Amino acid sequence: MTTLPEPITNRTESCQCGGRCGGRQTGNITLALDRSPSDRPAGESRPGSCGCSHRVCPRRYHAAAGLALGVMLVFHLVISALGLWPTMFQAAVDRIHRLGRALPWVEMTLIGLPLSVHVGMGLNYLRQSGLRPGVEKHHHGSNLRYWLQRVSAVLVLGFIVFHVATMHRWGGGRFDPQHAFASTTRALRHFWGGLNASSFENLLIAQFYLFAIAGAVYHLANGAATSVDVWDLTPSPSARRRMWIVCLLAGLGLGVLGLAAWYAFAVR
Repeated sequence: MTTLPEPITNRTESCQCGGRCGGRQTGNITLALDRSPSDRPAGESRPGSCGCSHRVCPRRYHAAAGLALGVMLVFHLVISALGLWPTMFQAAVDRIHRLGRALPWVEMTLIGLPLSVHVGMGLNYLRQSGLRPGVEKHHHGSNLRYWLQRVSAVLVLGFIVFHVATMHRWGGGRFDPQHAFASTTRALRHFWGGLNASSFENLLIAQFYLFAIAGAVYHLANGAATSVDVWDLTPSPSARRRMWIVCLLAGLGLGVLGLAAWYAFAVR
């Protein structure tokens, strides 16, 4: 008969979605991670599984919305990287704006809706975990990756608010689709119109864009790696490691694309 370890008290590992993680729990409950399969009661979650009492774990909705936003981020960076060739960039913007009155509806459906779901649920998770490193967490990814995911989320959210408020027609409207390259360049290099591009204030805006791109790329790459785990598509540790390597390499490629876009508008 397998000897069970001493229970741990005053410690919680929650999936932060209303249920307990299939790992360590509070009080006098034995640690499921330390049990052999034969000692685990029928119906108990596998070690490391969510163990959520809901039919579908809410984190799956959060992950799905994040992946939808990730697709739009890739699309946005690809179009922005065309800024290396201003004529091609203008042509791509013209094709998008041919949607006319349908464009706002497309934006609300493909960006606004998943953004609302992802940010709304993400803020709730952030409220529970805070920004402290090493907090108890869901089982997906390492402590460092989990902490960087939350930090990058705050950075990207702040950037989205700033970007929409200053560039989009719903905000400041600095972006002019008829003069796409020139208006974007002016918004990054001459955000403060009375100052030259090399002034501290305008350089700060350009660096903010650079850090936001890096944060968004990391958030997507790490989020994609953990999302497939949330959906139980990588059931084994080796599968999770392979997926993380794939997402890491894809993130590096996307980072190069984002750096090219930033260089096209902020430096070149």
